Amino acid sequence: MNHIENSSNFVLRMLTTGILAALGIGAVVALYGWLRGWQTAVQFSNGMFVAGAAVIILGGLAVVGGFTSRGNFAITYSQSVSAASGPERTKQMLVEILRGYNVLVFSVIAGITLIGLSILIYNLFG
Repeated sequence: MNHIENSSNFVLRMLTTGILAALGIGAVVALYGWLRGWQTAVQFSNGMFVAGAAVIILGGLAVVGGFTSRGNFAITYSQSVSAASGPERTKQMLVEILRGYNVLVFSVIAGITLIGLSILIYNLFG
């Protein structure tokens, strides 16, 4: 039961953090648009959409970067000559993989929130 509670807390924390990050990024985009003199809702909507897509792409790059580092022979070799045992190295590799996917999940939540905000702006004010 404790594992289920921890995973539900983790999901809730990821959702909350992703939405808060999206709101922060949205505020930065709105401030940028205001300073650049954007006048229409379409301009603000497009800015939110581009920001959301960029956040999702950056999350994907975090996963790809993890694949690249695990596929690098120099890194793999240096880990194999360390004092860590096989199971310890495997555990560390799994932690690194999950860290990359956590960034992806976070960025997808934030990106989808920004894209949803973009649609909302367009439909309400466009």
